[in-house]
Amino acid sequence: MLFLFNDVVFDLGDLNGVLRSGQIPLSPEQIETLTAAQLNSLVREAVFADPNIAHNKPEHVRHLVALISYVAPGANALLAVRPDGAASHAEVGLRYANVTITTLASLWKDQELGYLTAGQINDQVWLAA
Repeated sequence: MLFLFNDVVFDLGDLNGVLRSGQIPLSPEQIETLTAAQLNSLVREAVFADPNIAHNKPEHVRHLVALISYVAPGANALLAVRPDGAASHAEVGLRYANVTITTLASLWKDQELGYLTAGQINDQVWLAA
């Protein structure tokens, strides 16, 4: 399973395996009862603390996108932006999308080859959504 977080495509592999790996700091019961609002707050807090979290802490983001995929199964892309001068995590903007698997696979391939650019992502995902 592929998921685009900002400018990084993550391969989650087996979603249940990631969720049950014991590496997510939530119990299975907490995962089961996690709401979209709570998840959005977690994502906002993480991006507020580190706007470049997808590059700086990819394993952390991999867990976040696994949670997103579980809680909001129609979403497979997220643009999370902390504006300059943001005073709190509430100011982090979130935009979700459902991107075709062919587009995600193409982006994944370009990422693996070192060719993926933010402009390419904008053109193929965010301007098309």
